[in-house]
Amino acid sequence: MTEQKSNSSVGALLFTLCLATAIDVGVGWWLGRPGLGRNARIAIALLPIPANLVLIALIVRTIRRLDDFLRQVHLEAVAIAFLLTGLAVFVYGYLDRAHAVRPLNVAVVWLFMAIFYGIGYLVAVRHYRSEEHTSELQSL
Repeated sequence: MTEQKSNSSVGALLFTLCLATAIDVGVGWWLGRPGLGRNARIAIALLPIPANLVLIALIVRTIRRLDDFLRQVHLEAVAIAFLLTGLAVFVYGYLDRAHAVRPLNVAVVWLFMAIFYGIGYLVAVRHYRSEEHTSELQSL
């Protein structure tokens, strides 16, 4: 029963991720079209909010169901991703002011976050693996 519940949770998460991504891409495309008035552009720009809020809620629910160890790993990965993304955005802003890069695109920020989350996850897993081996050696 729990495996079926887990599969349906993953299915809901993946469906919502795909839906939110499609809405995000669609809004980006739509806003690139000429001829929209100011109010229409604002309304279109706000369209992604509901699906992305549902996605956030599903991710938080999924993390809350993890055991303490995995929650700790994901917390560290998110912290590392948050901080590295902030650093990257600041540096990118400075490079933009130096006319070395184009203005920042939102997709680049998402790319930074995804890559830095992966790096953070690997750092956290490696940290806990080395800590595990250290405690094993100390018990000998």
